[in-house]
Amino acid sequence: MKKIAMFLALTISLYSCSQDSVVEEPEEKENKETPKDPEPEPEPEPLSWKTIPVPANAGDGKKWEFQEDISDDFEYEFTGENSLSEFGSGKWTNFYHNTWKGPGPTIWRHENVTVSDGNLRVLTTREDGETKSYGGSNGTLTDKATRLGCVTSTKRVIYPVFVEARVKVANAFFASDIWMLSPDDTQEIDILETYGAQNPRNEQQWFSERFHISHHVFIRDPFLDYQPKDESTWQKIDGYPYTSSDWVRIGVYWKSPTDLEYYLNGELIKVMDNLDTVGSKDGIDPLGYTSASAPPNTSDRTGLSKEMDIIINTEVQNWNAEAGRMPTDEEIANSPEDHTLKVDWIRIFKPVEEN
Repeated sequence: MKKIAMFLALTISLYSCSQDSVVEEPEEKENKETPKDPEPEPEPEPLSWKTIPVPANAGDGKKWEFQEDISDDFEYEFTGENSLSEFGSGKWTNFYHNTWKGPGPTIWRHENVTVSDGNLRVLTTREDGETKSYGGSNGTLTDKATRLGCVTSTKRVIYPVFVEARVKVANAFFASDIWMLSPDDTQEIDILETYGAQNPRNEQQWFSERFHISHHVFIRDPFLDYQPKDESTWQKIDGYPYTSSDWVRIGVYWKSPTDLEYYLNGELIKVMDNLDTVGSKDGIDPLGYTSASAPPNTSDRTGLSKEMDIIINTEVQNWNAEAGRMPTDEEIANSPEDHTLKVDWIRIFKPVEEN
């Protein structure tokens, strides 16, 4: 009996100790994951020359369609040929659209057109002793010839069409041009015609500070030329002390025969749509030069209605050359990059119906 009592006492003691030594489990906590930071939004693809939004409105129910067969980013090499040649997969020739060699003392040379480092490059050179005669205000003048370059598209464009280029105007005493011209030389749209000389001897800084945007309509025989001359055709733009200060996007929406919209760095800077103001300094053809009848009959004017070549060139023009505004031998030799017009890309879009 005594043994049984001792056994029971020992059992109770062990049981009590085991109870005292039990570690109480914590209550199970609600399983909540630590919130994660949201995944960063992927960086948008940088805009390419094709995908920069066209600043002009394509119209209700329409969109812009990129014209691959004539647009060009100049991402290839063309070393310059000394004869008439096509380049850019057949998109361009290295000369004017006929045999004219250029205005004033300009001589366009095939080899002065090259493509390298992603740019179309229009070069300037001069040959010792080479001269050229041209018409001045009081008769024929003869000056040192300046060899420059000219490029013409092998395909033509016609309204409605948007044409835009990214350009670095030459810092030189000549015009840097991107323009369109009908094959018969009677209708012209000037996207860019500007004089970029940042030069202390330039007495006409006004011209170098402004982008010239304009158009012409011609009668060839007898020769007549209408060009608007109001102040809006010379545009001074913030951030460009000179037109050659930096790269610029410049373009035109040739909307209809009587409607042009000009854009610079994506901003609308001028609208030309006044056909009917006869005798004014504004309008597309106020003098009736696109009429089938002799002016001043304006009842059947067609406006800017003919398909056009795209032309890119540099030129020393008669009026500047006569005033002595042309590069010197030293300027050409010492600053070849300043005397080079560069085009990064040129792009063409047509408005088409939305699908």
